[in-house]
Amino acid sequence: MKKSALLAMPRLTATPEMKQAAIKDDPKQHKSPYGYTYVERMYYPYMNCLVQDGILKAAFYLPDHLRLDGSNPAYEVFLDKKARRFLTYDHLEKKWREAKLDRLDWPGRNYYGTCWFTEEDAAIVQDYFSGERGGYLGILDFQRNVRDEQLERHHKRITDPWDQDLAQVPDLPKDWLRWIDKVAVRENFIFYHYKRGGAKSGYCTFCGKEVPITGHPYHNKKGRCSCCRHPIVFKAFGRAGYIRTDRYYAYLIQRCRDGFVLREFKADRTYRKESLPRSEPYWHELRRSIYDRSGEIRSYYWGMYCQRETRWIAGKPCYYGYHGDERGRVYGKSLPCMEREELRGTGLVEWLRKHPVTDPEKYLAVWKHVPKMEQIWKAGLPALTKECFERTDSVRKQILYPDEPRLIRALGLDGSRFQRLRQIDGDTEDLAWLQLEKRTGQNVSDDMLAWLKKERITARDLIFISDRMSLVQIKNYLQKQKQYFDGSCRQALFTWQDYLAMAERLHYDTSDEIIYRVRKLRQRHDELVIQSEAGSLEEQAAKMAAKYPHVNAICMELQKKYAYADEDYTVLAPQNIFEIIKEGRMLHHCVGNDGSGERYYERIERQESFIMFLRRTNEPGDPYYTLEIEPDGTVRQKRTLFDRQYEDIEQASEFLLKWQKAITARLTRRDLKLAARSRELRKEEFIQMQKDRVIIHTGHLAGCLLADVLLADLMENKEVMQQQELPAAA
Repeated sequence: MKKSALLAMPRLTATPEMKQAAIKDDPKQHKSPYGYTYVERMYYPYMNCLVQDGILKAAFYLPDHLRLDGSNPAYEVFLDKKARRFLTYDHLEKKWREAKLDRLDWPGRNYYGTCWFTEEDAAIVQDYFSGERGGYLGILDFQRNVRDEQLERHHKRITDPWDQDLAQVPDLPKDWLRWIDKVAVRENFIFYHYKRGGAKSGYCTFCGKEVPITGHPYHNKKGRCSCCRHPIVFKAFGRAGYIRTDRYYAYLIQRCRDGFVLREFKADRTYRKESLPRSEPYWHELRRSIYDRSGEIRSYYWGMYCQRETRWIAGKPCYYGYHGDERGRVYGKSLPCMEREELRGTGLVEWLRKHPVTDPEKYLAVWKHVPKMEQIWKAGLPALTKECFERTDSVRKQILYPDEPRLIRALGLDGSRFQRLRQIDGDTEDLAWLQLEKRTGQNVSDDMLAWLKKERITARDLIFISDRMSLVQIKNYLQKQKQYFDGSCRQALFTWQDYLAMAERLHYDTSDEIIYRVRKLRQRHDELVIQSEAGSLEEQAAKMAAKYPHVNAICMELQKKYAYADEDYTVLAPQNIFEIIKEGRMLHHCVGNDGSGERYYERIERQESFIMFLRRTNEPGDPYYTLEIEPDGTVRQKRTLFDRQYEDIEQASEFLLKWQKAITARLTRRDLKLAARSRELRKEEFIQMQKDRVIIHTGHLAGCLLADVLLADLMENKEVMQQQELPAAA
C-alpha cells in the first residue's frame, strides 16, 4: 500500500442525504448521576466508501462538520484484504495513522451513537470482506483480525525457541501414574464397615486390598497399616463422603539432549462416595528446568501467556535464597544412570537416599552457590547443613578458603576444632567463634559459647575490641555495664562500639585502657555525641552544598508547597543546608552529623524525601521535631532530642494529619510521580533492612531493629492514597 497511490484514489465527499441526516439529528444534553454533562446523538460518525484496484476506501465525517455544510471527511481509512493491511489518513492533523477505528480520536462521541451509512455502503463493506457484518463494524472486525494475526506472529517469534528447547523433554515413565498414586501422594486410608465391637478388617488404599485391623478403629483415627506399615487414617464407609488429599510436590529428573531436565509436579488423590474405595489420582506439571552441560539453567513454568493461551513460559531458575517449602518425593528409577554422569559431583542422589522428601531444584541452586555444601552434609554437620538452605550467604561467608579441596582447610579450622564443631553440632555462629579462636589463640570455652549465644553476640560484633581485650574481659565488662542498658549486654556492646568510633574520629588514643575500657560508658558516650557536634556549621554546610549542589535550591521551593500552621503547631521548610545542620545540632540527632546524616542530603538531591521542621506556633524559632517527608506528604520520621519521641507526639501527629490534608490540594502530577518512586525506594530499603537485620546501636532504641522503628514511625498520606485508589476502582 503506497501512500501516494492511496491519496490519488477518487475523492469521497459528504452527500446531501448525509448532511440532511446530521441536521435532523439534534444533539441532546444529559446530566449523568455523577454530575457531569454529556451530549447524546443518534448517529456518530457518518460514512461512505468505494472499492478500487482491490483497495477499500472508507471516509468518515464528523456530525458537527456536516451540520455546518462541511463536505470533507475527518478520516479516510484504506484497507487491503489481500495484504491484510490498513492505513488511516487524518485530515484533522494532516498525518498518517495506523490505529484501528475504535482507537481514533472522535471529539464529542457518546457511547450509544451508531455510525450512519447507506445500505449500499454497508453491502460494499460486507461483500469486500465476505464477512457477517457491513459498514463501520465490518471494517472494525477486519482491523481487529489483522491485529490479532500480527500479535500471534509476534508471540510466535518469542515462543518458537521455547518450544524447540522443550522438544527435547522425554515422555513420562510408563509407571508414572502408579508412582504418583503410591509414592508421591503420601496420604493413605483404610476404609472399613462399621461393626459393633469394632471392624476386624478394612481396605488399605496403599496395599490395594483388604487388610486386618488391630485395635478398635473409629472415623478419622490415625494409625498404621498392619501389612505395609504406612501411616493411614481410618475412614468409615458410612461417614466418608468426597475426600481430597493434600497436594504434594513431586519431581522427575530425566536425561535429555543438552544434559538433564528437572520437572516439578503437584499431585493429589480424590475419592468419591459412590466409588469408594477407588481413587482418582491427579497430577499437574508446574515447572521444567533444563540443566545443560555448560552449567546454564533454562527454566519454564506453566501459566497464562499474555492473557491469550495457557502454555510453557520462560521463567527464572530457582534462587538459592528462596524460602518457599516445595519439598516432595523424587522419582527414583531415572537417578542411578545419571549419578555417574550428569549428576556426578553434586551429591544429589546420595542426599535423596537419606532425605527422600526434598526439593532437588533448591538443592542444586544452593550447591551451585556453595559447592562445599556436599562435603558439609557428608561430614555430619546437620545444623550447618540446615543453614546452607536457610542462610546460604552466611555459610558462604564462613567458608574462608573455597578453593581448598579439604573441608577442614576450607573452613579455616584444624583437626581438633573441626572435631569440636561436629560434637556440638555447630552452626555458622559456632564456626565463626572457632575460626576466631584459631586466628587469635584465645580459648572459647563451651560456657563462653553458651553465654554469647544467649546474649545474641556474634564474632563480627567483637572485631572492634578483640585486639585489646580477651573474651573473658569483654564478658565481664559487659556484665558490669548492662545495668545501665536495661539489662542487655547486646545494647551495651553496640553503645560501646559507637563510643569508640566517635573517640577515634576525635583523635583520642583508643589503645589506652582508660579510653577503651571507660567506667561510665553511657555517660561518656553521650558526652562524645555532644562533643562531635561541636564545630563550624558554616564549614560543614559549605562542604555539603558542594557535594549536593541542588539541595539549597530545592529547599527554597519547599516553603510555598509544604508550609502550614494552625493555633498550636507550624510546619516550616529549611531555607538551606545550614538550617538543616543547625536543627540537627540543636536536637542532637543524626540529621546534623557528618557521615550518617549525608543520606538525607542524597535523598533531597534526587527528590526522594525532604527535611521539614515542626514548631510550636508560639515558639517558631525554637526547634521542636524534625520531619522527613516524601513528596506527597507521607511522614517517614518525626524525631526530637537525641532521636527520641515524647508523649506530646500524639497531639502533634493529629496536627500532621491536618497538614497532610491541607497540602494534598497543592500537589502536582510531578509530585505524585516522585512520591510513587519514593514509596518504591522506601519499601525496597525496608525489605533490605529486614533481610540484613539492621539494628540501632545507640540511644534509647539501641538493640531494636531499624526497620521496625521506621515502620512504626511511618505516617502515609491517606488523602493521596484514597485519590489514587478512586480511578483504579473506577
